[in-house]
Amino acid sequence: MVAQALDMSSLSLFYRDVKQTSKLSREEEARLARRWHEHEDREAARELVVANLHGVAAIAREYRHFGLQEMDLVQEGTLGLMHAVKRFDPERGFRLMTYASWWIRASIHDFILRSWSIVKLGTNKLQRRIFAGLQKAKNAIAAMDGRNADEVGAEYGLSGHEYQEVATAFLQRDVSLDVDVDGQTMVTGLPSSESSPEEIAEESDWKNHQKMQLSAAMESLSTRDRHIMVQRYLSEDPATLKDLSEELGVSIERVRQLEKRAMKKMKETLST
Repeated sequence: MVAQALDMSSLSLFYRDVKQTSKLSREEEARLARRWHEHEDREAARELVVANLHGVAAIAREYRHFGLQEMDLVQEGTLGLMHAVKRFDPERGFRLMTYASWWIRASIHDFILRSWSIVKLGTNKLQRRIFAGLQKAKNAIAAMDGRNADEVGAEYGLSGHEYQEVATAFLQRDVSLDVDVDGQTMVTGLPSSESSPEEIAEESDWKNHQKMQLSAAMESLSTRDRHIMVQRYLSEDPATLKDLSEELGVSIERVRQLEKRAMKKMKETLST
């Protein structure tokens, strides 16, 4: 509870600071980007990152229903933003957040995949959704900055140059992330820190889905294996291997083997 309160406090402070940060004009952004690329001016890079943290916050909030701390998503998204700033070329005609949004999403997608546990796994369908988003982000990055364009283009039977031409034209057909709607930039409009009714319902559905999946996986286990998993992972005061060894009258190594077998069985159940 204390850790959660501290996290919420840091998240609230982050939102407060972000709301107070001024956005950059296209000209200011280009000037700072040139200072970074031509002179490796770290202060210019820092200003670019700070001025675009509202975009990180807006994107990170889209992924809260995956069961991870929002501040962790923001931190991972910020790493993506830093990578984007390092590679951003204003001469290509894109605003920084148009380009950085793909780096931010790729970083968050990768973090979700790395953080997925047996309890959060759910179904392979959800994993495929994340993999698809990660691939889309990497392809968009290749289209906009040319890096790895040959490799990505080869997947479609195109040269890197041909892939860039086609993909960039397609991206520009979409509603630009730089276009103002009623005076506000779409991607950089910082959402309220409060959950919307739709988000609350979605998060509730996700948690119910998790519980159903976990319950089904637990039911696939024998009584002893289920007891081990409950005591090891679902108890408020998790038992040690030694505790279970003494309780069940078997060796610590045997408990470890039973736990490994149960984990494998649950993963197989969740993947079907």
